[in-house]
Amino acid sequence: MLIVNFFKSVGQVILTLVTLLSLLLSSNKQIEYTYEAMYPDELIMSFSVISDTHIETSNSESYNAFIQSLYGMKGGKDIDATVFLGDNVMNGQAVENMLFYSTVEKIKPADINLAALGNHDVGNGEGDYTNLCENFLECNSEFLDNPIEKPYYYKVINGVYMIFLASEDLSVHSCYISEEQLSWLKGVLDEAAEQNALCFVFNHHPIMLVDGIEWYDLSDLLAEYYNLIYFCGHTHMELTPYSFRFSRGLYSVYLPRGSGDSYSPGIGIVVEVYEDKVLLRPRNFYTNEWIKDLNHEYWI
Repeated sequence: MLIVNFFKSVGQVILTLVTLLSLLLSSNKQIEYTYEAMYPDELIMSFSVISDTHIETSNSESYNAFIQSLYGMKGGKDIDATVFLGDNVMNGQAVENMLFYSTVEKIKPADINLAALGNHDVGNGEGDYTNLCENFLECNSEFLDNPIEKPYYYKVINGVYMIFLASEDLSVHSCYISEEQLSWLKGVLDEAAEQNALCFVFNHHPIMLVDGIEWYDLSDLLAEYYNLIYFCGHTHMELTPYSFRFSRGLYSVYLPRGSGDSYSPGIGIVVEVYEDKVLLRPRNFYTNEWIKDLNHEYWI
């Protein structure tokens, strides 16, 4: 049995690498737009977000589903950016990063592609955080054209602030945020507030799992700012009405596992920003279907 499992694992690695090589050598696939914004003439900006893709060389089925989901995300006619909400790869290994980032670079689901850092991206509790985090920073620069100096950063798109938080150690079930990072965040939020700008804050972990600082310090800080929504993953919870929460003055959205679980792979959310509201439109990018009964609307 051990021998059979060994050869099966080797076969999956080879198949996954062959799939990547074929993708990299192929000509750019012509994309037919499969969806558009609810009100395209009034749209300010739009992005798609997916979490916990968990790319690994031993799971070619999941990798192929990831490819199909990326093409589904690219099918958005009005999409400005895509966001990958952490645990992009399974173990933080170089070959896994090559698979994830090279595939995103090749398919390019949007002109701007942004990644958050998850616990699996830095070894899931094993290895050297500094080295694994450096790999994350290098991959962002080399493959996503997103040069960043720290795992927490922000980018402004059409006047909208996209703010990424990150754990600063190897914690698995919590997100270590330092006072330095909290101070940086307050500075960015103050900058956005001066411009009355909308903010989306992305962190792989839910707020209640933040440590280093007290989690309620982060929650209270975010709740001070008008027009702000917090996105997280990590829990692998199925997308339900309970995934959209309002607590302690803060709107939070919990993303499911993008590689699938007891549910389909490729489930994420299309976010559309208008002058007076934000629409959250859940979508299965793998099957190219809307999940209309979970649409949410926030007035701004």
